[in-house]
Amino acid sequence: MSVELKRKPHGKSGRRGGKTGEAVCDMKGDLWEIDGVFLVMMKQAIPGWSGGNIPQEVISELKNTGRYQAGGVLLTAQPTSGGQISLKVQSAD
Repeated sequence: MSVELKRKPHGKSGRRGGKTGEAVCDMKGDLWEIDGVFLVMMKQAIPGWSGGNIPQEVISELKNTGRYQAGGVLLTAQPTSGGQISLKVQSAD
């Protein structure tokens, strides 16, 4: 499976002036698109995470509540058409 890396090295500005990373995954947590900010911030939130898929405990929480918070990072999820999930990650501060 190939993952498309979006080229957005500076990320988007979040509500509080921080950066926001974006990704798209399927319902199993397999990542299909990911930008650099998302990758860096997820590594901050989940030590040892190296990409490829969202850990099962995280994807379960996202499916239940639409959000996951750890390591000062907030990850939110929004279902999209085609059974995919649009993910956004930003500083929880």
